[in-house]
Amino acid sequence: MLSRVLKSFLGRRPSAKPIVDRALSCYRAGAFGEAEQLLRTAVSEHPSDAAVLTNLALVLLVQNRGAEAAGLLEKALALDPQCAPAHCNYATLLLASGRLEDAITHYRAACRADPDFDAATDQLLHALLQACDWDGADIQAARLRKGMARASADKRMALISPLTALFLRLDAQTCKQVAAYHADVHAQHPANRVTLRARSAAVRPQRLKIGYFSGDFREHAVGRLLNTAFALHDRGRFETYAFSFGPDDGSRYREAIASSVDHFVDIAALSDADAAQTIADCGIDVLVDLMGHTTGTRFGVLARRPAPVQTHFLGYPATTGASYIDYFVSDRVVTPPDPGHHFTETLVHVAECYMLSDGAEARGVIRAARADHGLPEAACVYTNFSTPSRIDRESFALWMRILDAVPQSVLWLLGADLLVVKNLEREASSRGVDPQRLIFGARESHRPAHLGRLACADLALDTLGWYNGHTTTADMLWAGVPVLTAPGGTFATRVAASLVTAAGLPELAVRTPGVFVTTAIALGHDRARTRALRDKLREARDIAPFFRTDRLIRDLETAYDAMYAGKIEPFAGL
Repeated sequence: MLSRVLKSFLGRRPSAKPIVDRALSCYRAGAFGEAEQLLRTAVSEHPSDAAVLTNLALVLLVQNRGAEAAGLLEKALALDPQCAPAHCNYATLLLASGRLEDAITHYRAACRADPDFDAATDQLLHALLQACDWDGADIQAARLRKGMARASADKRMALISPLTALFLRLDAQTCKQVAAYHADVHAQHPANRVTLRARSAAVRPQRLKIGYFSGDFREHAVGRLLNTAFALHDRGRFETYAFSFGPDDGSRYREAIASSVDHFVDIAALSDADAAQTIADCGIDVLVDLMGHTTGTRFGVLARRPAPVQTHFLGYPATTGASYIDYFVSDRVVTPPDPGHHFTETLVHVAECYMLSDGAEARGVIRAARADHGLPEAACVYTNFSTPSRIDRESFALWMRILDAVPQSVLWLLGADLLVVKNLEREASSRGVDPQRLIFGARESHRPAHLGRLACADLALDTLGWYNGHTTTADMLWAGVPVLTAPGGTFATRVAASLVTAAGLPELAVRTPGVFVTTAIALGHDRARTRALRDKLREARDIAPFFRTDRLIRDLETAYDAMYAGKIEPFAGL
């Protein structure tokens, strides 16, 4: 997304254009430090040029320097209140800092200042989804669909992000094309069209070198899932590396991951070329991308082929579309056989469950008291702690039908923002449900405490729209809370089904939304049956695949061996 903004708005002032064009070339090559120096020169020569200030802020953002970027964007907006990219990127910073309503204000300002700024429309859509402003999101979605319909074939894929393609429920072929376009952007610069280490017919070394590549080895969903999982690798057969390009947040998750691998290599300050060369120099045999099309991705490193085998795993629930990523780790629940084939990569199915979810913090967790969280002691407590952007209108309508049919029951949600609370309470009221039956919990950064409070719930209700519960489903299961889901037709809508099946509760992955509603109502009326499900989940702790991270690591190692040997049979998945 940043590269699209940079391309559109670098060099708007002719006097600054030559130096800014050079900065753009550096940016495209992933040489962010050189781009920064060029833009600092441009700022010194043109201190009142809002566009140049905005471009420098963009380059700082990609280097995880948000505070510096914010100051530049505020100055740019003071100089030019109609600078659309400054509004857009300032909104992104506000969103990251939890100022959702202010972020929406600036995204709207970007769209007003430049109605053709599709990146701003795309990001406004996701901010509105985060606010559960479904009417507003529908308006932006319609604008994006209209833009795609009128755009030429060669420009259509650039108008939306891969994640937006999933939300718009575009067909599988179009979703692949959108993902491929954004992945290929990083391979178009001449400096990126290299292969540092080609595949060879070499015999497997005694210790296969596995490199995990991510900007999220920190307080983040990926960091929490992996935590100490890498320590379970067979060190006699595998040598593990973590290549980190995200911020060092000093969290216990970053510390745990760093200590769980053989080598932790911080490449955040390196250019794409230098980062790729560092990985190649380490002799990595299988490079594992944990990002896909998520915030802060560094496809420019992967495009240089620093490892002979490259695969995606865990971070993104759809194809990367990247010609330089060979494989995609999955399982047969989340991607069952189907002629649609949503992936450009070759799917590699592990034996049991694709998602690793470290349970070290779940062991010994003490269940909280309901009264401490404003929950009724005797009533049925349904819950969903997904980020609000995953809650769609249709799922919420199903949840309200369930509450209406189970007197005194409540729905416990993540109250991340007052705007979210206001919108959901209004929606509940419009459906005839007392908004007081919605109970909102604050964010809890201490995971054991978070899992302890989740244990107060009777049943988690999944989202059934464009994206269901992933990490949140894993948290519920570790907390001992059964999760009810109805798998859809894409990877993003089938993850919860994979997890509950691997946790020993396949009966909770029901066939249709209708069965989802009737099952939730029946469980709400039959608390003994709900307790039996909790007991079954507790008893599965020592045997079910989901809870046996050591077994899942063994399955993953088998997959790495097969990738390195080139013995993966093509599979027509979702």
